[in-house]
Amino acid sequence: MVTPWWILLASVLGVWATVKDGAENAPPTVEIFENETVLLPCYVDSIGVPTRVRWWHEDVLVADTSEVVPRVRVKMWDNRSLEVSFIQREDAGLYVCQASRPAPWGHVTQVHAIRVKYPPSVHTIPESGELEVNMGENVEMSCVAEGVPFPIITWRSKGEDMHLLDHRARLQFNAENRSLSGRYSCIANNGVGEPAVAHINLRIRYKPEIEAQKTWVHASPGLRAQLHCKVSACPEAQVEWFFKEERVRYSARVLKSFSCEDHSLIIRNVRDEDYGYYLCRASNSLGITEKEIELSGVANPAVFKKESHVISRTAYKLIWEVDSYSPIIGYQLLFRKRVNGRHGDWRNVYVPSERDAIGSVHAHSYNLTGLAEATHYEVQVLSRNRYGLSRPSKIFSFATPGAPADKNGIYTIDNVVDDKSMPVVELASMSQHSYGSAASLGQRKTLMVVLPVVCFVISVLAIV
Repeated sequence: MVTPWWILLASVLGVWATVKDGAENAPPTVEIFENETVLLPCYVDSIGVPTRVRWWHEDVLVADTSEVVPRVRVKMWDNRSLEVSFIQREDAGLYVCQASRPAPWGHVTQVHAIRVKYPPSVHTIPESGELEVNMGENVEMSCVAEGVPFPIITWRSKGEDMHLLDHRARLQFNAENRSLSGRYSCIANNGVGEPAVAHINLRIRYKPEIEAQKTWVHASPGLRAQLHCKVSACPEAQVEWFFKEERVRYSARVLKSFSCEDHSLIIRNVRDEDYGYYLCRASNSLGITEKEIELSGVANPAVFKKESHVISRTAYKLIWEVDSYSPIIGYQLLFRKRVNGRHGDWRNVYVPSERDAIGSVHAHSYNLTGLAEATHYEVQVLSRNRYGLSRPSKIFSFATPGAPADKNGIYTIDNVVDDKSMPVVELASMSQHSYGSAASLGQRKTLMVVLPVVCFVISVLAIV
């Protein structure tokens, strides 16, 4: 909607300066929106002398009382005022009214300024809106905004406001974490119209990272096994599986699959020769990363049940379960005292298996007798099947009646295995198969079979 010129005229009456005064103050400025109309006054005293009045816009003649100056949207009225209609951005700037008379009067001038307000616009640097850097490098992005008044700049990252110390047009930071990747938005706002928004998509390049939900997988001959690793990388990584220092040969029985970041090696109808250490290897232009996953026939670590309970002042009934596809041959039970935060030596007991499992879950119980009264104990168990000795269970804590309660309560199941105080049998191999692994692992995995056998013999002699 165009504002009537007489309203605009009234708005600038307060800033009129007459030519006769010859004042050299800063020019009055009219602020106006695009497509509106403005009237710039030029008052000339009538002294009975022919006077020529001309208007200039940035040194370009736009109106003259003595000749016709063809200008669209510009008109000089009889009172020498200049009307500019349907204001555009290029109409902004200084306007000079010049009144010329014959000698000896010469000429005088009056200056006005028009400031055209318009909505903001913004574009990014880089202009493509795409930015890639390597992990650890410095990131620099910026935006260039225009608009009258000059816009205020704010930033958003992943849809959330970035709380910066000032309204800056440039962002600088270190790509120390790949989570900094994503869309960054620059918002320019000057109160005129809607804010302008531009986006920069930041990608941080990094060598592959591998996450394995299980680094040890229990499997049984004749059944299906699946090894899984989650790979993230930028640029995208190539993933291959290795076994016995060689790339896995895929077939209808052994195949790989992937979906986005999830990569799997599927082995159908597992055979004894399939047991061992596999490598999930991911590579891109920035490097190679490997993750080891063991496929084994040994039993899963046993889990103590909460149904374990006191049966006398010197005896405690332990109940546990083991997941094993192969029958359990026997158990190695280890226990020790815990007094005032100090641990005694581990003692071990061989517990034969009852071989009454239904399916792959083997449940067992054992009455641990001859315990000291009012004392705290810790216990864990290892299971043996035809493939070897399992990993130890998590430490299970209990106490005989009368023992003072500790900070965890009297009966607890610890969530973290005490690696520093583990019994020596934990060092035994978790598998009887020594098929080898990739070069990076070849000499780190040594099969130890003798030690569990010695422990077994000692426990039998102790019982006898």
